[in-house]
Amino acid sequence: MNKDPYQILKVHPNAQLEDIKKAYRNLVKIHHPDKGGDSAIMLEINSAWEILKKKHKNLEFNKVNNLKVYNQNEYKKETNNYSKSEDIKKWFQNIYLPIDKLLGQIINPLASQIRNLSADPYDQLLMDSFCLYLEKSKNKMIKIKKIYTSFASPSIIREFSLDLYHCLSQVDDGINELERYTMGYVDNYLHDGKSMIAIAKKKRKVLQSNKKEWLIF
Repeated sequence: MNKDPYQILKVHPNAQLEDIKKAYRNLVKIHHPDKGGDSAIMLEINSAWEILKKKHKNLEFNKVNNLKVYNQNEYKKETNNYSKSEDIKKWFQNIYLPIDKLLGQIINPLASQIRNLSADPYDQLLMDSFCLYLEKSKNKMIKIKKIYTSFASPSIIREFSLDLYHCLSQVDDGINELERYTMGYVDNYLHDGKSMIAIAKKKRKVLQSNKKEWLIF
């Protein structure tokens, strides 16, 4: 993308992610093809949002993990020292595996939850059941965040840990969007929430596959 994503979304370069998200949503309401907007402009808006969202998520990740920057020689040295270290074993056993289990408990039931709700979104019992699922999911995300920050990942698996962080962010954002839907029945929130969880589901599968590279226990 040649254009400045901040200019496309009409936000200040120092804007917080939540402000960027609000600006993105406002532009979607105006330019979405379903609303009579231009698909090319909508593509620009979506691309700008993805770029800035990823940038902010990476900054958050670095802040959470308090990562050091290694030069090439230090990296090679660390690779040799950590290739089969106890720290990697500990991280996968105590961080990744418990998180993956909790993620499954959030992601897997969503399809059936939405299918049940779609029978009649205005039925109070169905909505209460869906809201209970969201509440339980939010509590699981609190546990996940606590687990994730309890033990810094060895730098040799930094990319894997970053991918996991992005997966968690997608789930967290998806739950928030679904919760917004329950407050006003705005279909865009339901669609966005489902899409975010679907992306997280794919990311989770990739992580499950990639973890085999590090399975040393």
